[in-house]
Amino acid sequence: MKVIAVVGTKKTGKTTLVEALVRSLAKHGKVGTVKNMVDHPVDRGDTKRHFDAGADVVIGLGEARLLVRRDRGDLESALAELEREGMDYAVVEGFKHSSLFKIVMADIEVPNMVRRVRLPEVDEDLVAELAEMVRGMEDYKTAG
Repeated sequence: MKVIAVVGTKKTGKTTLVEALVRSLAKHGKVGTVKNMVDHPVDRGDTKRHFDAGADVVIGLGEARLLVRRDRGDLESALAELEREGMDYAVVEGFKHSSLFKIVMADIEVPNMVRRVRLPEVDEDLVAELAEMVRGMEDYKTAG
């Protein structure tokens, strides 16, 4: 599985680029995503009510299936889960301090930066170029 992270500060276009990369990579295989949600608690609304009642896992079914666990988990286990699910690509939003290769969308310095991108530069050609870069990466090795 090839893995790339898109990192930056708030409101720099991370999600916009992740969406575009997912669309492009999906033409070449199965794509999974991981989003760092430290500042976005999922314990709200009905999910919070289920957790407050004592549930450890909440599964939402509809047009898609959403699994929410009470435990925080970590990036490595999330990537291992995507790998077990047979994903060819994983696009990670956030986790700027991880050891993953990163596309950076802000004026920050992070380890393993492979490209710096500004939101106004994001167009079809750039996304295709970035997707090709990801497709050419070595497979990520999870610990599990």
